[in-house]
Amino acid sequence: MDTWRGHFPIINFVLQALLKKKAEAETTDLSRAEGVLFNACEFWAAVATRDLAQYLGSRSVSRLLVAFEAFSEIGAVRVASALRIEIGVWPDTPSPKWLLKHAQELEGRLLDTEDSVDHLMAQYAEHLNNHLSERQPTLANPLPRSTEPSN
Repeated sequence: MDTWRGHFPIINFVLQALLKKKAEAETTDLSRAEGVLFNACEFWAAVATRDLAQYLGSRSVSRLLVAFEAFSEIGAVRVASALRIEIGVWPDTPSPKWLLKHAQELEGRLLDTEDSVDHLMAQYAEHLNNHLSERQPTLANPLPRSTEPSN
């Protein structure tokens, strides 16, 4: 198995923008699409660094559900399917020992997926970045018409 080297540059770029947005007091809510990418990246980083049990913690069921929705949205159908199956057998309040054992097993299954998760997240981030760029105001012509050279 290869060592995970982190998210692709476009993912890091968009995540930094989302973290900045989330940190601003007046704009604490992310859009649905922004939340999808943010949650997919957080979950996948925990899986790839073999830190899923700690990431899931006491909110394991809700975090698995959010991850299922995020990976479904970005098109990682095999990851989403594995999460759906796992959610069906996951207890509401697993013991720490159970959580660690099953999180490690889930990490192994997810890392062996045929889904190209990093590529799918990069495509989603690129789409999100393009969408956000389209919403930015465009600059008007910096010169008033009367000062533009005439032919």
